[in-house]
Amino acid sequence: MNIKKYTLDQIEGNKATLLLRSNESEELIVDKDIVLPAEEGDILEVTFSETNEILSTKVLAKETSAAKQKANDLLQKLINKSK
Repeated sequence: MNIKKYTLDQIEGNKATLLLRSNESEELIVDKDIVLPAEEGDILEVTFSETNEILSTKVLAKETSAAKQKANDLLQKLINKSK
């Protein structure tokens, strides 16, 4: 079993695009049903089988919240700097 963390980048049609947290240039495209009820921007823990099939996904609420707060803080810092 293998576990990796991804950010849910987008849901388009019946597909979802996940970006690997440690290397966001690596993406994984899956059926959106696999990631629901996650929303764009959520951080997911994805568990893979030995044959690299997705066994489960889980939204990491605390990590998602922390990442969104960090992004907000950076945005506010940039806004304040430009004044």
